[in-house]
Amino acid sequence: MLSKVIKITIALLFIPIAIAATRAFFGSLDSLAFVNINSFLLIGGFFAYPVFRIVFVKPTYFYALGHEVVHVLATWLCGGKVTSFHVSQRGGEVTTTKTNSFIRLSPYFVPIHAIFLSMVYAALFSILNLSRFFNEFLFLMGFTIGLHIFMTIETMKTSQPDIMKTGYFFSVLFIYVANIFVLISILSVISKQISFVNFVKNTFVLSKDIYLSFFGKLFT
Repeated sequence: MLSKVIKITIALLFIPIAIAATRAFFGSLDSLAFVNINSFLLIGGFFAYPVFRIVFVKPTYFYALGHEVVHVLATWLCGGKVTSFHVSQRGGEVTTTKTNSFIRLSPYFVPIHAIFLSMVYAALFSILNLSRFFNEFLFLMGFTIGLHIFMTIETMKTSQPDIMKTGYFFSVLFIYVANIFVLISILSVISKQISFVNFVKNTFVLSKDIYLSFFGKLFT
């Protein structure tokens, strides 16, 4: 009971950060020129994913594989070991010797498919002249980010043990904010109009203002 109260309290205290991150995110987008071809390709790829899954197939296995791989990588980063790994069309499961909130929640905010695509493109770019395929790369980046976002939302609708163990309310808020940070970091690499540092500063300032406003009214 006490553990549940603590988790709910932490989640409530996390709400101002979620609000601030959202405002800072849209503030960052204000400086982005959506008529720019890069933005158009990225957004086009993002919304191409739901069309793809409706017209063709829902890539459950592909998503589940990435999901479980992130569990494995997070476990290794935390000094744990993987004792079993299983992925099928119905989903996946990984058994590890160590678990914590980071290991449980990391697949929900780490767009592993987009990261893998970027690594492959960067590796091949250093060997081959792939500059002429940059537009295709941006479109596929948007597509893989769309895959991550839409599939994560769908997965979170079910009673996922990873989320329930950490606390559903806090997990949803944390995953939401973490995805915003990851998305901004990706956009800042692709577009010089987006500054990740400015986004972090704005999030901090807005969070502080909300906290001061709330506690100021609470104690006056």
